Formats: sequence, structure tokens, C-alpha cells
Amino acid sequence: MAGLFDTFNIAKRGLNVQQSSINTTSHNIANADTVGYSRQRSVAETTTPFGGNSRFDTSGAGQVGTGAEITSIQRIRDSFIDYQVRSESGTSGYYTSKSDTLSQVEDVFGEPSDTGIQELMTQFFSSFQEVSKSPDKSDVKTVAIQKASTLADAINYAYNQLKKTREDSQKVLQTNVTDVNSCLDQINQLNKQIKGISAVGQAPNDLMDKRDNLLDQLSYKFGIKVDKASLETINLSSTEYPTSALVKSDPSDNGYSRLSYVKSATADKDASGNLTGSVTVEYYPLGNENATVKSFTVTTDGTDAAGKKKSTQDLIDNLTQNRILIADKDGAVGTTTTDVNGKITTTPPTTSSDLNAKVFQTYKYESGVNSVDNNHVKGEIASNQVVQETIQGYMDNLDRLAAGLAYSVNAIQTGSIDSSAPSQGLSNNLIFKNSDSTATITDTGITASNIKINSNLVTDPTLLNCNTTSTSGEGDGKRAAAIANLNVLKMNLSNITSTEDLTTMTRKTFLNESGIGTSGTSGFSDTNCLSLTTGTEGSTADSYYKSIINNLAVVTQESSRESDNQDTILANLNDQKSAVSGVSLDEEMTNLIQFQHAYQANAKMISTIDELLDVVINGLKR
Repeated sequence: MAGLFDTFNIAKRGLNVQQSSINTTSHNIANADTVGYSRQRSVAETTTPFGGNSRFDTSGAGQVGTGAEITSIQRIRDSFIDYQVRSESGTSGYYTSKSDTLSQVEDVFGEPSDTGIQELMTQFFSSFQEVSKSPDKSDVKTVAIQKASTLADAINYAYNQLKKTREDSQKVLQTNVTDVNSCLDQINQLNKQIKGISAVGQAPNDLMDKRDNLLDQLSYKFGIKVDKASLETINLSSTEYPTSALVKSDPSDNGYSRLSYVKSATADKDASGNLTGSVTVEYYPLGNENATVKSFTVTTDGTDAAGKKKSTQDLIDNLTQNRILIADKDGAVGTTTTDVNGKITTTPPTTSSDLNAKVFQTYKYESGVNSVDNNHVKGEIASNQVVQETIQGYMDNLDRLAAGLAYSVNAIQTGSIDSSAPSQGLSNNLIFKNSDSTATITDTGITASNIKINSNLVTDPTLLNCNTTSTSGEGDGKRAAAIANLNVLKMNLSNITSTEDLTTMTRKTFLNESGIGTSGTSGFSDTNCLSLTTGTEGSTADSYYKSIINNLAVVTQESSRESDNQDTILANLNDQKSAVSGVSLDEEMTNLIQFQHAYQANAKMISTIDELLDVVINGLKR
């Protein structure tokens, strides 16, 4: 049977159990505000009791308890909630970043506004209406030319700001690359430490919290796939590229991937300036601008001249938009092989197909390349990749608007849709010109980025063609009225596809493709060349611009709504996570009181046993 010394040992073990519980409670309270901390608790179990079925047992009625001991320090964490939080965090990162960027695009246009493009177009056409009433007054012409210049500058400014916003998104991708690689390296190191501590039977709770915190941060960048392995280690990859391991449970530092950033992609040309069908790619290993730039050359799939041009440009556009490449642990891009001696070699891609498999494209599914779910795109990286395509769409719309406006105005101004052949004896003094052309004043290749007012008209407003013909009297302002009436001219600007190169397109080609001048050789419905021929389809310049703004407003509002919804969903999940893993000071204080009383009770038990032993040892002698 158990004696007083056995009872003493039980009380001593009780003290140790309560001391451990108090220590754990103290650790919880100290980390109440630590980001990513999961509350812990000491798990106590009964120790092996005395007594059993042996005939030598003298335990009497049955087994006698021997107390309790702490078997582990348990981390309170729900892996299913973690999965939900990381999944919704990726979705939230996508919509939040997209909404923020589209809001910047809205700010670029700044509509509705008294100084926006829409108002400036109205003022432009109104000013020419005034010129038609007083064609002999140079001050009225000066105002019209100034309005044209202001409109051209506004279109040019909006385009360049959109271009800058697009470039900013690309720059953010480089920051994402360095941030992601830093997180992955930290997770890899923590994985090793956790494995070493778990191997000796201890619980690396705080290290696992740090790792989970990094995983939460990483899930905001792109979708992550976490597979648990032995000794509390994990295997990590992206949901978009699950076969490219980012962190491995294997402690060796081989066989995992990192990300690198594309600096530039340039089409190669031969001595005659013709495309060779190859592209030279320069990239920063691991996104580090201070590292030595690496490069490789890949061939495209085009065979004929047109195919080479299209496939080359498609490859360049793909690299420019996505910017991120899957690389090895040192940042080198290519296929990694290991020889019999264990030497690792990375061979750069040689074809566009090989390179396509290395592009970290997270916003759109591509068969045989990635595993993106188009209905559940995740991560800030995906947003920064996809918004570039959206912004480029608005830039293309501005190009069409600028070209349509400039070509139609210049056609009326010169009496010809052919940029090299004015009619009615009129001078070839253009109102809008291509500022990229320094040799001659021309509107060939005019776009939103290069549309400018003809400086000759600014210097001498009398060069503005207001009259029907060169021999009309000074009171004839019909040509100025015809320019003013262009505000109701319908053009099929959507017929000009984004794949066409506007920088080489002529006035006649553009107007013909937009539905103007296709029914006759002159392009005009009257002999005085005052009315451009057009159909019933298409829209006016004002309506076309309004449709751009309306579309942007709808897309931005939808992204903002999705962002708000995701914030609500994520907040609810984080509340659930906090309810499970968070530290409640009220609860910890309650536990502390309980453990304190239990500790005092065990101490009292030891004191009592001491008195009993004194009776047994000293009292029996009396």
C-alpha cells in the first residue's frame, strides 16, 4: 500500500504540474498582443499507478494513483480555419490590390470634371462653331487653336499617366518577388529548426507560430498549397504551379524554386533590321537589382515575316506583363539537372514554349502550363499582372479616340482623307500632328501618346482653313462649321483592333477601317469636302469617351464591392481564428487563480505530510 513518502511525491509532482501551468499562462499573457501568436496550454496526464494483477501486489482494494505530470505544451490551433483564412486572404489580396489600382486609373481620367477630356472636347467643338461665325477674326481662331492644343495635351497627359500606372504595377511585382523570396527563405530555415527540435521530442510551438505567420503573409501574394510532413515540417508550393516546390520538408537545400524578375525583353534583328524570330531576355536573379543581370535568348514559333512579328510581340508582351519567372534557389531560370557527382546545372530556356512554362502567370489559366482557377484568382501578384492588361485596354481606347479625332479633323481641315493630297486648293496645314515625327509635319501614326497641336497654327492662326475653298471670301466659315459638326460624326472605332499598329497607320487607312470614306474614293459626301461619309453604326467621339468612363466606373465599383465583401469574410474568419488561438486576458487570469490555488493546495499537502512524518518519527519515541 502507498505510504506517506508516496503521498509526498504525489504532492511534489502536483507542484511541478501547477508550476508548468503557471509558466504557460505567464507566456500567454506576455504574448497577448504578439501578431500570429497561438495560445498554449500545459497538458497534464496521470502518472503510472501502483497496483495490478500480480500476486505480489499489496495495493489492497486496487490501483493507487501516483499523481500527475506534464506530457506536452500544446499549441491551440485549428488547421481548417488556417486553410480558410489563407484561401480568403489570397482572394482579398487580389480584389484589394485591383480595386486600389483601378481607383488610381479613375483619378487619371478625373471624370466628371470641368477640366476633363469630355469637357475639353465640348469646348473644342464649340470654339470652332464660334470660328464659323467670325472666320475673319484672328482672335477667335486663336481661341480655337488653344482649345485644340489643350485637348491634345489632356489626351496625351491621360495616356502617359496610365502608362506610368501600368509601369508602377510592374515595379510592384519586383517588390513582390523580393518579399516572397525573403518569406520563403525564412520558412525554409524555420522548417529545419522545427524538424530538429521535434526530433528530440520537444514542441517548437513558437517557431511554428512564426512559420504560420509567414505563411499567412505569403497567402496574400498568391495561392499557397501546404502539405504537412513528419516532425511538424511542411512541403510548400503555389496552387498555380503545384509541381514547383517552394519549400521542402527534406532538410537538404536542393530541389526547390524561387522567383526572379524580368528586367527587359528585346526582339532580335538581323543586319537589315528584320526580325529574326528570337527574343533576348534579361532578368534580375531573385529580383535583386544589385545582382549581376543574367540573360538568355529564346526563339519564337513564328515562321513567316508576319508570324515572326506577331509571335515575337506576343512573347514580349507576355514577359512585360507578367514579369516574374520561376527560378532555382540561386535565381537562375531554366531546367535544373544533377549529374552523377551531384553537381547541379541550370540550362536556360531555348524556345518560347520552354520559357512559357517558367513564367509565373497567376491570373489566367493556361493549359499545360499552370493550374490557375479562373473563377477563384488569388493574390496581389495576380492583381498586379491582370490590371496591366486592363490599363492597356484603356490606353488602346485613348489611342483610337485620339487618332479618330485627329484624322477626322485633319481630313476636314485639308479637304482630303489622304494625308498627302489636300483638295479645294487648301494648304496642307494640319491641326493635329504626330509629335514623334521630327522630319516633317504629319499625322501618320498619330496616337494618344504623340498627339500635339501643329505649332505653325499657334504662331500664325490665319493658317487655319475656315473657308470652303482657297478662293472663298473671308466671310465663308463653312469649313470651320464642318469641323464643329464632327461632334455628331459616328465612327466605328472598335473596328480598330488592339493588335493593329497605330504608329504606322495612315489617315486614310484608319478612317476607312472606322467606317468613314468607304463608299467613295474621296471619302466625302459632297464635292466641297465638308462632310465625311459615314454609316449609322459606331458612336461619336463624345459617346465613345463616355463609354470608356462608364466601363471604368462599373469595373472599379465591382472591384471595390468584391474587396469590401472579402474584407468582411476575412474579418469573420480572423475572429473565428482569434476565438480558437487568441489570448483572452480574462480567461488567463481566471486560469492563473485556479493554478495558484492548486499550487497552494499541493504545498499545504507537503506541509501536512511533514507534520505527519514528524509524528511518526519523533512522536512514537515519547
